[in-house]
Amino acid sequence: MRILYTPVGDTDPIRGCYDGGMLHIVRHYNPDMAILVLSKDMEQKEAANHRFTKALKHVKADLDIKLIHTGLEDVHRIDILQPFVDHFYETLSTYPDVEILVNLSSGTPQMKLIMSYLSVEHDAVRGIQVDSPQRGSNRSEPAVNDNEDIDIIIENNFDDQEDSENRCHEPQMGYIKRNNIKQSLHTLITSYKYKEAISSYHSYKRTFESDVVNDVLPLLEHAQLRLGLNYDDALQKARKVGPTSLSSLFTDKELRKLHEFLMLMEVRLKQGQIEDFVLKTTPFMYELMRYYFTKELDVNWRQVEKKTSKGVRLDMVAFKNQYPKLYESWQENSDTPHLQELQVSFYHMLHMLEDYDTVDSSLLKHLKEIRRIERKIRNKIAHEVVVFTEQDICSAAEIQSLQFFLHQIKDVFFIIARQEKQNKLIYDTINKYVLDQIQ
Repeated sequence: MRILYTPVGDTDPIRGCYDGGMLHIVRHYNPDMAILVLSKDMEQKEAANHRFTKALKHVKADLDIKLIHTGLEDVHRIDILQPFVDHFYETLSTYPDVEILVNLSSGTPQMKLIMSYLSVEHDAVRGIQVDSPQRGSNRSEPAVNDNEDIDIIIENNFDDQEDSENRCHEPQMGYIKRNNIKQSLHTLITSYKYKEAISSYHSYKRTFESDVVNDVLPLLEHAQLRLGLNYDDALQKARKVGPTSLSSLFTDKELRKLHEFLMLMEVRLKQGQIEDFVLKTTPFMYELMRYYFTKELDVNWRQVEKKTSKGVRLDMVAFKNQYPKLYESWQENSDTPHLQELQVSFYHMLHMLEDYDTVDSSLLKHLKEIRRIERKIRNKIAHEVVVFTEQDICSAAEIQSLQFFLHQIKDVFFIIARQEKQNKLIYDTINKYVLDQIQ
């Protein structure tokens, strides 16, 4: 299906014995429907003698014509032409799978400007310009007067002859669209909104196929999957960005999962999703500590944990027998040293380390500081039902910034992982490469 979306002006439907823009497009593009957006002046002209609908039906008898009465008067003012935009988007919504033609040659200069922008925003929209017979302004030709017989005007239209010239053309406005899409892509990519960036890049590909770089889309898909913690699937899309490998630094699967989650936390902080970042710190530190206990202290959690009606709990009797020094440290520092079952948390594991003689003092200091910050932040959030700013949270936790808190967590992670600290996000490496390719 093909729809013509058109403003209506003084050159319509016929001027100087030739088609106006609207009529000429119908003649040569044969749309199934024409949606005419009328100002108050054009509404009155149509009501007087049906000049627009008669002329259109003469050219295409089965044309479905819809008239939109805006009632607008000061149509030289671009700021009051919002209905032209609103009805256009209503048309897109009502007819999502059709080809839409936009008339760039009818109406006031302000209407033409709006139509030009609408024509470059969507792939399914074709902007059509109609040259005057003089290949220039036809303002010297009088418009149809209200007292003229529209039937005679239609009968004397030179464009009705079989050998009449097709004066339609589709201006190449890709440079406008290119810049719009590039700006949108830049914003989406630097905001780590990869799903939306992929959609925008598909539009870029359809419009500028010759400019497409083959590895951009796989990299965006890699980033989207990886940010969703689908590491293996991400590598199926792309394994390198330029000469740089996208594979994780970590061959240990548990460490890799932790690092991927840590990078997700950093992205959330960069996106300004403060609450999500804060909420992720607790499960991250819990899993990191469990990993540390397993790898460094040889704790076999399965041997000392049991399923209960309340969920998995640490059997403190079994834990005392298996790991007496850890138990003693916990008992010495815990507020509830006589519990027989324990729902293990970062807090409890920290108590198990405080008096454990082989724990690195620097690591323990970092862990205590993270616990202090986490506790203050959680207390702030738990006791006030309001939207918090970063400044509110940092003030409560007595820290410079949440970025500082993130770096504390990263320090602990890389100490436990026994790797040199990495501050550059793989997502930023991908982003820089992709943005360089679409400049």
